[in-house]
Amino acid sequence: WRKAIGSQRHMKVIWNIGFRGQGDCPFWDNDPQYDTPESRGKLMSELIMLQYNMVKQYIPEAICCTNLYGETMELYNDGYLELPNDIIKIWADNGYGKMVTRRQNNHNPRIPSLPVREKENRHGVYYHVSFYDLQAANHITMLPNSLEFIRQELNELISHEVKDFWIINCSNVKPHVYLLDYIASAWKNGDIEVEEHREQYIGEYYGQQNVKLISQCFEDYPRYALPFGKHEDEHAGEQFSNHVMRILISQFMRNKHERTEDLLWATQAESLKEQIEWYKELCQNAYLGYEEYLKKSEEVAIKLFESERRLFEDSLLLQVKIHYFCFLGANKMCESLLAAYQGEFKKAFYYAGLAKEDYQKADRAMRDCEHGKWNRFYENECLTDVKQTAWVITGLMSYIRNLEDGPHYYQWQREFLYSEEDRKVMLIMNMENHLTDEEIFELMKEKWEF
Repeated sequence: WRKAIGSQRHMKVIWNIGFRGQGDCPFWDNDPQYDTPESRGKLMSELIMLQYNMVKQYIPEAICCTNLYGETMELYNDGYLELPNDIIKIWADNGYGKMVTRRQNNHNPRIPSLPVREKENRHGVYYHVSFYDLQAANHITMLPNSLEFIRQELNELISHEVKDFWIINCSNVKPHVYLLDYIASAWKNGDIEVEEHREQYIGEYYGQQNVKLISQCFEDYPRYALPFGKHEDEHAGEQFSNHVMRILISQFMRNKHERTEDLLWATQAESLKEQIEWYKELCQNAYLGYEEYLKKSEEVAIKLFESERRLFEDSLLLQVKIHYFCFLGANKMCESLLAAYQGEFKKAFYYAGLAKEDYQKADRAMRDCEHGKWNRFYENECLTDVKQTAWVITGLMSYIRNLEDGPHYYQWQREFLYSEEDRKVMLIMNMENHLTDEEIFELMKEKWEF
């Protein structure tokens, strides 16, 4: 820390002081001796003061800040955290644009994250247009909450004198330019009308020819977002159709007789089967909505000039496709798991294969938008990781096939490859190579559909 101060003392630096554990978690996860709020707050206060004094020793005029985030916010709110008076306190939204503390695993206290008793001090905000929580956030698609909602939260920040320092988490910039542009305008100009900004942005970004057409598509985006909870900010990004699906699949293969504890933040369903049924209903509503939205957006794309159309296809239309194919795949995947519960393993295998194809279509849609300077842009899409969802389903298909066709793996092959007459003739040994899961699935698609 002292070396870092020495090497940067002549630069324009805002010094961030604080203390978290490895892996973006509370430090007491790694050191359980700190088992009370008092002990945790005391250590954190001492370490922050140590960092602060070291900076001030070398740079008396230094500007320091600290993040009131997650567990830090709780300690501060309850009076266990002491901070120097002249630092900028960085308040944070919950990852979904709401100024309350974030949900961590199944813990979701939603403590208001705004200064109340100390407006005279300096305050900043750490605000997300993109978030990563392995639950329901957005990374490769825009924040699913409306700009009207964001405007409300930003105005609330300003009314609480949170205007010294704004840090905006934007992940990859490319999918989030629209929201970033709005927040930048609010920072520079104060309150700004949503519709006025939208038309101005679209005119600058896509051109002036079809502002009204494209503007309507952007206005519709939050209207089709899936609500997964009771609060106004609880709308699902694309992580909901990927991470939750992988959680359910993993638990089914691990122990289908117990619910997964990883979803208690979202549902109190008593069994894994009930969790799947809860999730299926949500995904079905979501994909039907996005199907309608996709058709509307594609109709708009056809009416655009070539330069506009390519940019529209690479931005908003791509995000609608990601949502549609992922939720469609999630719905089919739930159908697969529920069929497996009924012992209908061929149906379960078949629907899993269809779901896998939908997730692959979402991944393909991203890769199809890689051209020019964006070549290979989505190759390392590994936070939501749509392609991983397809890979996890591949493992499930082998698991399901084993339940009925293992250990010798010839019955399904006979059923889908041989004629009805030949199926009745049983030889002492197999005379053909065993078909892979993918080959069996392709035969299923040729033979029948449920």
